Amino acid sequence: MRGVQLFDGGMGVPLVVPEPVRPGSPAWQEAVSTAVSTAADLGLELAVATSSGWSAAGGPWVEPADAMKKLVWSETIVPGGDLCEVELTPLPEVAGPFQDSRRWGSADGSSWSTDWRVVAVPYIAAHDPLIPAAVEGSAPVRDWTALVDDGFQASIALPRDPDDFSSASLTEEFASPVTVRSVTLGLPGPRGFGAAPAPHAVLQASEDGTLYRDVAQLPPTSVPVRSATFPAVTARWFRLVLSGAAAADALPPVAEGVRLPPVLRRSDTFLVSEFALRSAARVHRSEVKSGFGVIPDYYAADTMETTHNGVIPQTDVHDLTRRVQDGRLDWDAPPGRWRILRFGASLTGQTNGPALPDSTGLEVDKLDGRRVAAYLQRHLAEFGVESGFGALLSDSIESGAQNWTDAIAERFRELRGYDPTPWLPALAGFVIEDAAASDRFLYDYRRTITELFAREYYGTLAGEAHRRGMVYYAEALEDGRPQLGDDLGMRAHADVPMGAMWTFDSASGPRPTYVADLKGASSVAHVHGRAWTGAEAFTSFDRPWASSPRSLKHVADLQLALGVTRFCIHTSPHQPLAAPPPGVALAPFLGQAFTINETWAEMAHPWIDYLARCSAMLSAGEPAVDVAVFVGEEAPVTGLFDERFDTCVPMGFDFDYVGADGLSLLTVEDGELRSLGARYRLLYLGGSSRRTTVAALRRIEKLLDDGATVVGLRPECSPSLADDNGDFAAVCDRIWARPRAFGRIVPTSDLDVALRELGVRSAFEISGAELWSIARLVDGRRVTFLANPAGEDVSAQVTVPPEVGPLTGWDPVELRTTALTEIPATAGGISFEIHLPAFGSLFVLPDASKHAEDAASLRSVAVEVAGGWSLAMPGRGEIELPGGPMHWTELDTEARGFSGTAVYRAEFVLESVDDGDRFTLSLGSVRDIARVLVNGIDCGVAWTPPFRCDVTAAARGGINALEVHVATPWRNRLIAEAKTASGAIFAPMTQVFEPDAEPLVAGLGGPVLVLVTSGS
Repeated sequence: MRGVQLFDGGMGVPLVVPEPVRPGSPAWQEAVSTAVSTAADLGLELAVATSSGWSAAGGPWVEPADAMKKLVWSETIVPGGDLCEVELTPLPEVAGPFQDSRRWGSADGSSWSTDWRVVAVPYIAAHDPLIPAAVEGSAPVRDWTALVDDGFQASIALPRDPDDFSSASLTEEFASPVTVRSVTLGLPGPRGFGAAPAPHAVLQASEDGTLYRDVAQLPPTSVPVRSATFPAVTARWFRLVLSGAAAADALPPVAEGVRLPPVLRRSDTFLVSEFALRSAARVHRSEVKSGFGVIPDYYAADTMETTHNGVIPQTDVHDLTRRVQDGRLDWDAPPGRWRILRFGASLTGQTNGPALPDSTGLEVDKLDGRRVAAYLQRHLAEFGVESGFGALLSDSIESGAQNWTDAIAERFRELRGYDPTPWLPALAGFVIEDAAASDRFLYDYRRTITELFAREYYGTLAGEAHRRGMVYYAEALEDGRPQLGDDLGMRAHADVPMGAMWTFDSASGPRPTYVADLKGASSVAHVHGRAWTGAEAFTSFDRPWASSPRSLKHVADLQLALGVTRFCIHTSPHQPLAAPPPGVALAPFLGQAFTINETWAEMAHPWIDYLARCSAMLSAGEPAVDVAVFVGEEAPVTGLFDERFDTCVPMGFDFDYVGADGLSLLTVEDGELRSLGARYRLLYLGGSSRRTTVAALRRIEKLLDDGATVVGLRPECSPSLADDNGDFAAVCDRIWARPRAFGRIVPTSDLDVALRELGVRSAFEISGAELWSIARLVDGRRVTFLANPAGEDVSAQVTVPPEVGPLTGWDPVELRTTALTEIPATAGGISFEIHLPAFGSLFVLPDASKHAEDAASLRSVAVEVAGGWSLAMPGRGEIELPGGPMHWTELDTEARGFSGTAVYRAEFVLESVDDGDRFTLSLGSVRDIARVLVNGIDCGVAWTPPFRCDVTAAARGGINALEVHVATPWRNRLIAEAKTASGAIFAPMTQVFEPDAEPLVAGLGGPVLVLVTSGS
């Protein structure tokens, strides 16, 4: 252990001490001071999170002017042809996600807004909502005027089944057929963990009110407003069909026998605050394109081109900002009617959390570094210590959308090179100039937010940490695409870029987004030359109170194979002495709980040694990577690979992700690409690079001119309005259409084909089994880590170039080195055989040392310890096991409800103990972890298959006394407590499992063997 990361939060755990220690109080500051001094005494790095809770940067002292804000607007219709003096419609002032839509569940009735810009556009009636003659629903609808008022506060409620999938509908009937090109929906409701899922929406049309056809699908997003544009549809009836599942269906799946946690927020209604049909086309999905929320792929949501008169020429947008004073417009308006768009901002209402009420407040503006720095100064002062924190930590960002800050126009002009003012109506959904131009402006607006977020928030936090002598750790988006952000660019400011890996069952495997998150973190470390890659490791939800080193090793090995070199174990809640077992958890269902109260805590040493040992090995030298993968300029890697694994790079080759910022760091040396921390054979254009800006293309062209190899297809266009189409075509022609004197472009999206065409072979080929792998180059030698993700033994072959020579395998669990056996190879390489136990791992390196064992020269004999076994369980007499060791869950009901440590005893006989002999005890089936004592001498802990301990130092000729102390996690006891509570267990933990849940197999199952190896 080298450090701790300190959080304070509020997850509703009952008080177990006489008085609470409140944040900021003298007692709290004393506790923090004690933590600081204790960490210093132990030589531990003490990191502090950026806020109470884990996301993200907020507190009670953050004033509205300094908080996160969203863009808002109001509309006023005025006549032209004369002096226009009019009071403009006030801006929406409520705190919430969009316009006047309030933050769900918030009791805060405060209001705040600020003006920004005022523009005028020609009034076009087709932009106004069509007013139906009647509205009917799947339940009676009385007053439906709220559906077409351009507001999102008042709503209509339709019945919904809170416990099952259900549907509802609203139908607008018109007096005569109308032509519709766009729709806007307001669908408020709870969001987030435990909430009933937002409904799926479908717009349908009918000529007769009986037969309906689908017009548009409007899937859920993080915004309570949805819009769509589609080819013109003429009909008298338009129906909105809503459908949604129960709240329980939205939770991540839990293991059999686990109760659903008490976090469900059921909903018995579908709420509709707006159902506005328009004759004019609008920006398709404008609310997410404007940054109020996100969708997985913006390039898949282009606005269709239209020649309808709803399109507003950019020259018809008039900036009236200087003609407005205190909300009153004074303008000599040209002839015609005009729509005045008053733009400003109001609060998102986002607060930090989960935190205690007295530590909860507004989240600070993430797009203004000055405000971020002032916030952090106050946050750190709350702890009452002048110094002592060695590091600052940004956990995964969960603060939600922000699309406005005071200087957004200035920053936009600085980053994009043009004035956004004539294009501002596109943020409100109006098509300016044409559909493509509007979408390209909105890309520029989102990209500006994304870059400011990385620079002003993450960059400022890093700078402030460094100014205080602190190391900066940073996670990014972690899971999918929860908000706008470039997860590579965000973490580029960190000294230790981090990702997260939640636990997963070996049979089902990890979620792709977590794989992408950690691969992104290690890529940032490699590209930017950072020494360490961190991981929020072993976060767990689905299998509470069931974790042990045995069940976590495959999760650790995947993280190592993705480049992790610093495990930040999630989570270790503070344990007051008064807390009953199994102690305080982050939440009863959320873990895993890595505390002194864990049943196997006293046996954790070799598990932690393994993590540290492998981390040290994989931080030596430099990464052995082959390909730099440019992910484009649109989506984060966790969003690109949220639901699918990235398979663009063939097996046998490793890669790093490179974003727009990383692309500028690449140089070329002797035909190879070089970043600040790694070398690459080539650059591959992947991710969202089917659209690429001119700036990125010029960087790629420069690399080619310097002699690099680039694989990828010509992009279809630039996503940015700042780019000239002629410039885009010219640079693409120079890269893809003209002969090159230097560098090489391979125009294909199939990297496997390109590598073969280029004659690039893997430096370390694996066949015969699917293994995880990663390698480092240390002193000119390739050191490769291999891990078996399967729950059974596997055999594989590895092939290396002939010049590598013999290979050695080093077991990081048993700390043994063995010369690998060479086998017949394919042309062009030499091959070696590898055997790995279930979830086994191995480091493979060239040049077998004098310490390596030659497996062929060793002689092994196995002697079974079969009889005379007994079992001692706390509170019970000695249990004889005449048939040999057996899992105690096979004994009786009382044993099945036991969690903790029990002791198996037996004796075995060795005829002789000769110099050079090695004695290994193989335990067979262990659930979950075992300490071995032979003749009273501690021989270590067996914690992972094949569950072996070297007992050579304790073995003697004749009779040997054997003790095996086996520990199993808390699950079985908590199931028993769910049936009959004893009062000795912390009450919240007795509600985690169903009384009839199946216990985990627990104990020692054998067969237990003594392996006698001679000739070592």
